[in-house]
Amino acid sequence: MGLAQGAYAQETPTEEPQSTEAAASSQDATTLDAVQVQGKFVAQGAKSAMKQDITVMETPFSVAAYSDSFMKSIETTSVADLYSYMTGVRRGGNTGYDISIRGFKSTQADKNAIMVDGMPGVAGRFGSPPTFAAEGVEVVKGPASILYGGAQPGGFVNIITKKPKAKSAALIDLRGSTYSGAGLSAGDANGYNLGVDFTGPIDSEQRFLYRLVAEYADKDGFRYNSWDESQYIAPSLTWHATDATQITAAFEYRKRENSYENNQLVAPNKDANRIADIRTRYQEKGDTADEKAYSGTVTVSHYFQNGSTLNLAARSVRGEDYAQGFDNVGVLADGVTLRRRARQQFNQRDYDYFDGNFSIPFATGPVEHKFLVGATYGVDTTDFERIQFFDGPASGAASLPGPGRINVSVYNPILGQTPPLSSFPTGPVNRRYTENTSLGVYVSDLMTLSERWKVSLGLRYADEKQDAEERKTPPLTRNSTSSSTVLPSAGLLFHPKPNWTLYASYATSYVPQAAGVQDAAGNPNPFDPQEGRQYEIGAKTELLDNRLTATLAFFDIEKSNTVAPIACNAGVGGTCSQQVGAERSKGTEFELNYQVSENLQLIGGIAYTDAYVSETYAAGAAPLVGARLTNSALKSANLWTRYDFSEGPLRNLGIGAGLSYSSEIAGSLPSANDQRILILPSYTVADLAFYYRVADRYDFTLKIGNVFDKLYFEGVNSTTNENGVVPGVPRNITLSVRIPLW
Repeated sequence: MGLAQGAYAQETPTEEPQSTEAAASSQDATTLDAVQVQGKFVAQGAKSAMKQDITVMETPFSVAAYSDSFMKSIETTSVADLYSYMTGVRRGGNTGYDISIRGFKSTQADKNAIMVDGMPGVAGRFGSPPTFAAEGVEVVKGPASILYGGAQPGGFVNIITKKPKAKSAALIDLRGSTYSGAGLSAGDANGYNLGVDFTGPIDSEQRFLYRLVAEYADKDGFRYNSWDESQYIAPSLTWHATDATQITAAFEYRKRENSYENNQLVAPNKDANRIADIRTRYQEKGDTADEKAYSGTVTVSHYFQNGSTLNLAARSVRGEDYAQGFDNVGVLADGVTLRRRARQQFNQRDYDYFDGNFSIPFATGPVEHKFLVGATYGVDTTDFERIQFFDGPASGAASLPGPGRINVSVYNPILGQTPPLSSFPTGPVNRRYTENTSLGVYVSDLMTLSERWKVSLGLRYADEKQDAEERKTPPLTRNSTSSSTVLPSAGLLFHPKPNWTLYASYATSYVPQAAGVQDAAGNPNPFDPQEGRQYEIGAKTELLDNRLTATLAFFDIEKSNTVAPIACNAGVGGTCSQQVGAERSKGTEFELNYQVSENLQLIGGIAYTDAYVSETYAAGAAPLVGARLTNSALKSANLWTRYDFSEGPLRNLGIGAGLSYSSEIAGSLPSANDQRILILPSYTVADLAFYYRVADRYDFTLKIGNVFDKLYFEGVNSTTNENGVVPGVPRNITLSVRIPLW
């Protein structure tokens, strides 16, 4: 179902009903043939922002759509690998949800941080979604709760999956990878991916179209005893029931087994200079994390003669994961001993969502409207069972590394001498079941007042309910909370010329506090929902027959009612929190895509993001006013360019090169009792790629990532900070070949 199109992500024009033949023609525009430089890095439209067929120039928000051509040019296998070349976006952590947009980070609890065809619920928590199943990736900056419900105010990533096409095509994608940096030689740690992609009509009238995407990957990591094996399969079917009605059903299965790396490196004394070699791994060889997930989606689209469109989509996800291994707890006072935790955890996640909307163009006198009304309903449940949660000793002889002990050395962890997990006590265990029910009704209207002026207005009513139960450890508690809110948005657009847009906008967001959260006294969820608001002004342009597109944006975002961990009162079990204050992010972004010629194209951007704690509500609250938000770089930039030789002795050869830069980032927040902050240094990473087409059919790519083997750190895990530093990948080499079968 992850391959089905979302309720809004339709490629069919809404001007008039489209015949089956016309639909086939439009879908034939994109084939499975290997990428040429003529394929633009940035797609023309980005429907994620407005849920309608509205162009980027008509959208009063920052939005970017990265095409399949771009993903193939930078030779990436996971969505997380794209973040280095997305302006204002960065990765931090192990899960696909651990990202930061415009300074605000998300976690696995933010189901709208990464969506699939406009619907929440990524199949699989560990790692990052594969790009092989994606037709493109869209990024919407700023609050998007008007159309999508609870979401962080920085924005979200939307994966546009591959859909069935009317032209038969088949592709085999093979790639091998290795490392040649950080002390590794080519051949020391290897991996390979095998992918297949088949699509085409089932019947002669092309009423039924199919697609099958599958990938198998088996890779060694650059850290000691690290590995990753995954399977992915996604069949989908589209039925053109009538010339105006289209139904798509899709299924997705993902299975992943990998070495357990819930935490990565540690920074003793919050000092980046004291981080161990990036290949260091503190987990035992047998520590593993396994997961499997299923998803299914059904979408229905109907086009009316007057240009109206009805879109319906339902998506369900079922996933479970089991992890067993040793976590990083913290560095002891000696600065060289890592306190570890014996941990076993079994998690189940279920997501069920529906989104339906109706769009209609009409006029009231001289004013033209593109009106949208819709409703969303969703239920997501989690069943987290903590099977073991035992911390190693914090002091005394038993806390020192050695045979039979749980703690290890930070710089020379001798693995294999720690007893199995079963030999340690279970520690404080629990089984927390939560259910979140969300209902939303939204309307939006893009009004064309004149040839040059447009106004966009939106409103959402949201109702949320959270239920939480403790099902394992007495007292077996159960509590419920609910909240509702009304969220507005507005935008003003001015077109001094047809290819220029000046805009200003206001948008809001909210995130209900997680089910099961409690204060220090054990009171269930007494906290107000997190709220966000953004003011943005900017300019967009499309020049040179749309070969050059650019966006300049200035934004000011504030998030209030944030919560942070706090020590529980005596006799209160579990994890406790307090409402601590507000965060703010102010900055500027510039993004450019320029197809200089048929042979040369470049894409890039620069961002200035000043994200910090702006207010505290409670005395002694962990964040302090003025402290920079973690995983947020004040300055960042990226550039990727590709040139293809079309004639002469170098014909069919292409060269790609890229740079990504990040200024230093904070890896932790100060507290009233500890003013130290982990600062991860700035870095610039260079990538290089060579492309070659054989017999005008087979495409080979040689990608050298991190060409100069730069030592850098991407960020920190969202919950562990200095105890979960994520190292950047050393020099790596990938060789791929794409073979079209027909």
